[in-house]
Amino acid sequence: MSGLNGAPISVAVVGASGYVGGELVRLLLGHPGVRVVAATAREAAGKAIGEVHPNLAGVDLPLGALTETREAEVLFTALPNGETMHAIESLPDRPIVDVSADFRLRDRAAYSSYYGTEHACFHRVADFGYGLPELFRDRLSAVRHIAAPGCFATATILALVPIVAAGLDDSIVVNAVTGSSGSGAKPKGVAHHPFRADAYLAYEPFRHRHVPEIRQALADATGRDVDLVFQPHSGPFSRGIFVTAAIRLSSARTREEVREIYESFYADEPFVRLCDGSPNVKWVRGTNRCDIGVACDGRTAIVTAAIDNLMKGAASQAIQAFNSRFGFDERTGLDLFAAAV
Repeated sequence: MSGLNGAPISVAVVGASGYVGGELVRLLLGHPGVRVVAATAREAAGKAIGEVHPNLAGVDLPLGALTETREAEVLFTALPNGETMHAIESLPDRPIVDVSADFRLRDRAAYSSYYGTEHACFHRVADFGYGLPELFRDRLSAVRHIAAPGCFATATILALVPIVAAGLDDSIVVNAVTGSSGSGAKPKGVAHHPFRADAYLAYEPFRHRHVPEIRQALADATGRDVDLVFQPHSGPFSRGIFVTAAIRLSSARTREEVREIYESFYADEPFVRLCDGSPNVKWVRGTNRCDIGVACDGRTAIVTAAIDNLMKGAASQAIQAFNSRFGFDERTGLDLFAAAV
């Protein structure tokens, strides 16, 4: 496998017709260390990529059938949740970076409980490493495949892990808001943007599927099994995740003390920025960045985090993990800034 010092790595995007698949293609086309040799889709097979994603008009990349990926050295799979685990045995035996939820959870019972179905290929889960580089980059070089984290999970884990690692949390309540693109490209009732554009509502109390993922990652990173209340909301915007974590601390701290914990934890992380006030989904849109704000009053800390759900919550984070896995600087192809307005 080549890296920056050799020939470009040939990659394919499986499931390129959705929002995340389109973002993967867009970003990989600009990556200096890769060559996109295939993109696949089911219903859109036979069309040019620009017919499905007009922002990619003019790109000479036809959408092929699912199995037309044999030239690729690495596969990025962007199929809907529940489909990669059925398709994986028919794909070429190549390293995979999967952005679905199919291979994130190591607890089979938790998967079936939260996703409402039995896992069809659970024996393959052990082949996947959890692709959150800020916490697990040292493990990625040793894994065959990568399971990219979920969007809510990414923002929540990054918001919580410095305090959890310091052992300062007594209780945690997280309120999180997502934009309509998190529901995918196909309209789905109340998840369809015309309904969501001027609506704000809570959903799935206590049972959101990212809860076991958050707890698993925090335990892996800190050695602590952390309980938390997680309440997701649907917001009236298209892209973005905003998390507000209210943390009851084990002892009183000043804002400066809590901020120092975060500054020290993320000192060398190129994609995590600490804000003086609140983050804003507008300031991370189209980027791989996670912006974090910290406030504290005695025994209560309020930590806020913002990411782009299609980027740091999916496509660009998958590429960041790929970069780490295959020896590129993690910023390669991802040094992007949001537009001002």
